[in-house]
Amino acid sequence: MKTLYLFVFSLIIIFFGCSSPAKNLKTTYNAEANEGMIVGTICIEKKLYNIFTFNYCNDVPAINNYPNSKDSFTFKNSIGDFNENGNVYYLFTIAKPAGKYKFFEIKIFNNMRNDPSTIKIPIDMKFVVEKGKTTYFGELKVNTQKKLYTVENQLERDKKWFAEKAPQIQF
Repeated sequence: MKTLYLFVFSLIIIFFGCSSPAKNLKTTYNAEANEGMIVGTICIEKKLYNIFTFNYCNDVPAINNYPNSKDSFTFKNSIGDFNENGNVYYLFTIAKPAGKYKFFEIKIFNNMRNDPSTIKIPIDMKFVVEKGKTTYFGELKVNTQKKLYTVENQLERDKKWFAEKAPQIQF
């Protein structure tokens, strides 16, 4: 009997210890504190790397010269929220005080081999957070091989995806 308990306990530790952590989407904001939210998707074309960090900052000229990279979100060793046609898709939300912001850098890290590498892609993708509103940003598509990015409107598809993964978010 002890062997059975030890076996089951070991399986539980292996299952939960080796699984990637659940990504937590922020699902609320505080409108009384002048906050709002943007939502969207990130598409990684032909995902070859395992850690992606998206840095954003206030869109203010003085700050743009030296952006504060503490505002970011990262996807680590994840299979993504959805996969289509060989591309990996992640849902994201950003809840911030009302104002103008921008994505300024995508940092891609690969530590799967003996030679870890980091790729930095400078970007300039502006967005506005409106007080008391959830605004759709779009799909930020990143081609890691060509170091290119685009924004596409995939509103209907993304509404379905958010309804499946985070139904409390309405936009």
